[in-house]
Amino acid sequence: TFNSITVDGDTSTNDMVAIFATGKAKNSKIYNVLDPKLHDFEKALHRLSLNLAKQIVVDGEGATKFITIEVINARSTSMAKNVAMSIANSPLFKTAVGGEDPNAWGRIIMAIGKSGENIIESRLNIRLGDLKVIEKGKFVLNYDEKIVKEYMEWEAIEINVDINIGMGNFTAYTCDFTKQYIDINTNYRS
Repeated sequence: TFNSITVDGDTSTNDMVAIFATGKAKNSKIYNVLDPKLHDFEKALHRLSLNLAKQIVVDGEGATKFITIEVINARSTSMAKNVAMSIANSPLFKTAVGGEDPNAWGRIIMAIGKSGENIIESRLNIRLGDLKVIEKGKFVLNYDEKIVKEYMEWEAIEINVDINIGMGNFTAYTCDFTKQYIDINTNYRS
């Protein structure tokens, strides 16, 4: 949840999440980690945490777009996270989305390469929403820049990167960079 979000890749001195058990609720005690009540609590806590984490992204300085980056079929979860966060933290990618550039896929490929992870290019597939852009490492022949441009105008953008070399998955959430991001941060006194 909170470890899968980024606004600009930086961490504020007061960025933290804490959860406390005060004992004030009149719930029955749990004596075993296999207690089914823990499963329900864990699901509810995850749902709450993910909702709050996504709200941080939506509230990013000058953000106009909410971006979901799903990396699937990586060698490991760690690899998937490295690739997803490399894309999510790329200023070039984030400004391309802010500018509604239909060629943002090139910046996605750059960020995949920048991640330092070894991929097999001929297995790489990339989609922007439901629109295939890269298939088996090659630019798709039926790429329609006009349709992709229309998609990039949406407020919620989904990027799917299928590495096709394993079973590791990770989803990252971020926002775009806009001129307002620069204005807010150049006029903010720390």
